[in-house]
Amino acid sequence: MGTEAKASPGAERQLTVSVAGQTYSLSGESVVEVLRRPKITRVPNGPEALLGVSNLRGAVLPVVSLARLMDQSPGEEERLVVIDHGGPVGVLVDAVLRLDNGQGSGGGRRIDLSALLQAGFKREAPQASAKLPVLDTAKDTAGAQIAQRVLLAFQIASQSFALPLEAVVKVLRVPREISRIAGADDAVLGVTELRERTLPIISLATLLGFGGLQAGLAGGRVLVIDHQGAQIGLVVDDIEAILRLPETAIDDVPPILQRSAGKAELDAIGRQGAGKPLVSILSISRLFANKTVEATLAGTQGKAPVMADQDAVQAQEQFVVFELGPERYGLPIAAVQEVLRQPKTIARLPNGPRFVQGIINLRGRPVPVIDQRERFAAPVSGANVQPRVIVVTVGDLQAGLVVDAVSEIVSVARSEIVATPSLSAEGSSVFNRAVHYGEEGGLILLIDPAELLSRAEQDVLADIAAKQRSAGPA
Repeated sequence: MGTEAKASPGAERQLTVSVAGQTYSLSGESVVEVLRRPKITRVPNGPEALLGVSNLRGAVLPVVSLARLMDQSPGEEERLVVIDHGGPVGVLVDAVLRLDNGQGSGGGRRIDLSALLQAGFKREAPQASAKLPVLDTAKDTAGAQIAQRVLLAFQIASQSFALPLEAVVKVLRVPREISRIAGADDAVLGVTELRERTLPIISLATLLGFGGLQAGLAGGRVLVIDHQGAQIGLVVDDIEAILRLPETAIDDVPPILQRSAGKAELDAIGRQGAGKPLVSILSISRLFANKTVEATLAGTQGKAPVMADQDAVQAQEQFVVFELGPERYGLPIAAVQEVLRQPKTIARLPNGPRFVQGIINLRGRPVPVIDQRERFAAPVSGANVQPRVIVVTVGDLQAGLVVDAVSEIVSVARSEIVATPSLSAEGSSVFNRAVHYGEEGGLILLIDPAELLSRAEQDVLADIAAKQRSAGPA
């Protein structure tokens, strides 16, 4: 039997890998582990070699292609070599051939992986720029502060309703499995598990007297509502918008409606203006005082219903999750002014940047609209997509972001939010944090709104400068 060669003093371990049909040797001293190719979440507008980020036992791991770092066409890239490069970095290769202790020939051309990473991730620092056209939405034309009510609007039987956004813990798709409760009211669909606790699920359409008019559960959403330590899930047909209506646009319920069925749940009427339908604003306290809701909560006491831990609630952040094709991203809800359906009419900007669709009139305020699909180089969406506009406000900056859909509103414990590693030389990134979702170790990249709008400004100026250069001197 042969004996294993011993490393001589100063010998360096070498890792031999296969990339695009070629064999290369790189230092094995910084190799932490070798894994199969994981699920990768794409990072839009990242360096060319960056394929995205992955979940490595709760940490966010940047994943790069060694082939792209060397300006080659990628091969199968089935193995992930995790190295220490000022923090963990995953490098994709086609195959790992061997790891030796420095006595062998190494087998393949030696490459300096550290130098390749430094060169591949270098970017120029952002330049100062002018501001996008914005107005302060919290003041009227005289500069006085306006009291606003923040609402989550949704549809039931093609009618618009709303609840105070502060009471909504999260918005989810209707779960696949709902356990029925024997002898329960028709409005009670059953219970489901939410973070190892039992959550009652109630049809808001049935509760309000719409009966069978509610859309199929498969396309619906569940609003998880918190009230005095208890939570219930209310099923609605679809999420319509996040609204910030001034108190002057909210009226009391007309007396004639107060004598009709369902009056106990109706709190006020909101006027959106611009020919949009009225919004019936529901009362959380009256919904929870409904006999069906009270009986459902009482009936699930033995099943550990979801109870809100006040300290945990205070240590959470809320995010609006939106979709661009198969990809999902999150925006802090504090920066989201409104979520609207994309208007049919958008005033175009002559010779404007390609990603700026134009200007919309938002209750008398001009708001620039940015095609986020163009900004993030997202895959083409399906024909049935009904775009939404997320109006984001950060300080003096404001813009509407066109996305494919707003799928969820989630509350995440701050302890579950992980920082993303720096993906650029200047140490700044649009995606500064991430949260885990799903059972397959997926990630939702969280967007820094200030950085997003700042980069949009920079690109507007860069586009204008490029057009001026191409036009030549006057």
